[in-house]
Amino acid sequence: MARLAVPKRGSGTDRIDRARSAIRPPRDNGDRDAEVLLEVGAIEPGPELDAHLDACAARIRRALDRLPDLKRYALDHAPPGWVQYYAAQPGLPLVDRLFLEGFQVSRQLLVSLDFDFGDLDLLVVRLDPAGNGEAVFLQA
Repeated sequence: MARLAVPKRGSGTDRIDRARSAIRPPRDNGDRDAEVLLEVGAIEPGPELDAHLDACAARIRRALDRLPDLKRYALDHAPPGWVQYYAAQPGLPLVDRLFLEGFQVSRQLLVSLDFDFGDLDLLVVRLDPAGNGEAVFLQA
């Protein structure tokens, strides 16, 4: 559960920025945790589930090995105007502001990476079956 800090007096923009940071602070503190959501369907515990989990872990490891390339793919294929707007914001380069929020792996072993960038939305990169970038979109 997120705690919302009551912002101090200041400009409206300052209050909004502080409220956003309280709801979803960017991970500029070195935190390396990421959420992992696995779709397993109605598989009973046993060898089939173990094999599926092993395959999910392998797909996630492969994506982690390619993380810098996938971040670049995300920026190269992001929705029109998004990169220009966020790249113009003060601070680190946009590629360095993207941090991995989590993974989603479907029953068909298709992987999506969710990147946070210090706002309320996520930049999602969907991978094809070979582990290459296939699509990029924003998710609220």
